[in-house]
Amino acid sequence: MMRAGQFTQLEHWGDTTLGIVTGNNRYFALAPSRAKELGLCAGELLPLSPPGSAHLRGLALTPEALRQLGKDGSSTLLFYPRAKLSEEAKAYIADGRRTGVDTAYKCRVRKVWYQVPLVAPADLLLTCMNADTPRLVANEANAYHLNSVHGVYLNAADREIGLELLPLASLNSLTLLHAEMVGRAYGGGILKLEPKEADLWGVPSAELIRLRAAALRSVKSKAADLLRNGDLIGAVELVDCALLKDGGLLPREQLEQVRSARALLANRREARSASGH
Repeated sequence: MMRAGQFTQLEHWGDTTLGIVTGNNRYFALAPSRAKELGLCAGELLPLSPPGSAHLRGLALTPEALRQLGKDGSSTLLFYPRAKLSEEAKAYIADGRRTGVDTAYKCRVRKVWYQVPLVAPADLLLTCMNADTPRLVANEANAYHLNSVHGVYLNAADREIGLELLPLASLNSLTLLHAEMVGRAYGGGILKLEPKEADLWGVPSAELIRLRAAALRSVKSKAADLLRNGDLIGAVELVDCALLKDGGLLPREQLEQVRSARALLANRREARSASGH
């Protein structure tokens, strides 16, 4: 299918890079309630996809979702003071020195220890440590991201269709199978994708997504609901029909073989974890 142009490697969509390295996420990543308690002003904070990736199980990180995460106590703000420091920022920086944050390696090698080197907000966020399968999530909140996830910066020509439909289209059985093949199994049965491995990951091409756009749009809302309820397999079945089966790209018998192969590899990964190997 890659030879036919129906699937392609993720690197053909754009660049996948590591996220921000703060040196101390507990200090630099703040919940809104903590930032308010410290008296930090909006100009000293940036919107942040919280540490980890448990919140990235759907199709998009929306501004509303980010606000709700913040209300629920997640660290959705990055401490990023500008040149002119407020008294509150000065006090927080002094507290960082008192508690030794400035002595952490990544902090002490910076010209200004509390000035975290930024990585621009990505178009898509890619979960790199996964119990089930990697997820591509549209960064509609335009949030910065830490190195617990990767950022995907889409090529200009395919950015619009990629933002809208690539997160959905990537939830097909062929792409899930290929993730098991290019990723690496870690402790706990976790499937990890580094940027170089993600570059090789087989996903639907822009041409295929444009061809099947109407069908994908017709199932997007239902798929999002299924993902919200933790039903990955149900969402994958919808995408398989819209992208592969109804489009005549993969007969049912072959599709079942792909699903079985993916399940076999995933179960083997989980079994190795359970046995301690």
